Amino acid sequence: MPKPFIAEHLFEVNDNKKITVNEDHVIIDDYYKNYEDIVDFFDNLYVESWKMTDDSRNFIDYYDCRYKISNWFPREQQMQNRLADIHQQIHNLTGKTEIYVQKALEFNVFKHKRNTVSSNMQHHPHYDGGMFNYLTYIDPYCSGGTAIYENQEVPNKESQTLLVDISNYKLKHVIPSKPNRTIIFDGELLHGAYIEDNSVYYDNWRITQANLVVCK
Repeated sequence: MPKPFIAEHLFEVNDNKKITVNEDHVIIDDYYKNYEDIVDFFDNLYVESWKMTDDSRNFIDYYDCRYKISNWFPREQQMQNRLADIHQQIHNLTGKTEIYVQKALEFNVFKHKRNTVSSNMQHHPHYDGGMFNYLTYIDPYCSGGTAIYENQEVPNKESQTLLVDISNYKLKHVIPSKPNRTIIFDGELLHGAYIEDNSVYYDNWRITQANLVVCK
C-alpha cells in the first residue's frame, strides 16, 4: 500500500547536531531528527540499478543501485534549514558565496552478492571535479566510511565494475562512517566508498545519501 510522505518532514535536520571541522573535511553528527524513520523508510523500498553497461559486474558480483527523492515542491523554510549548515561549512572551507545544492535527495544503495570479497577490493576511486560532496550515512551498520587517496590519474571504469583493487592507490585516510553522520569534502580529492569488512554488506545494505554541491 502506498505511504505518502513530505520529504522535508521526513528529512528534517536535528537542532542538536554536532559539527566538527577537520583539515580537509567537515563532520556533522546526529544530522537528521527522524533517523530511525528514515531507516524504516528504506526497509521495503525498490531501488533501481545504477551504473552498468552490457559487460558490467553489477547484479552479478554486487548490487549497485540508486534512489532519488525529487522533492518537487519542497517546504521552502525547512529546505533552507536542512541546507543551511551545508552552505555555511562550504563557505567556511572555500570563501565562496555562490553555493548551489540540489533540492532532490539521492541515495547510493549497495550490497555484495559474494561473501568472499577481499578488503583490497573497494569502491572505485574517483573525482567529482569542480564540486563538493556531502554524504550522509543512513544504514545502521556503517563499516568503514569514505576513503581519501593521494591524487593520481585514474581510468574510470565504474560502469564495468564498481569494485577495484586499491593496492596501487596511496590511502591518505578514511573518514569514518557512523549512523546519521554527514560529511562534507572537496570532490577534487580522489575518494571512494570504503568498507572495512566487506562481509557486513553481504547480509546488509550500505545506504548513503550522496549529493553534489556546485560552488562559483
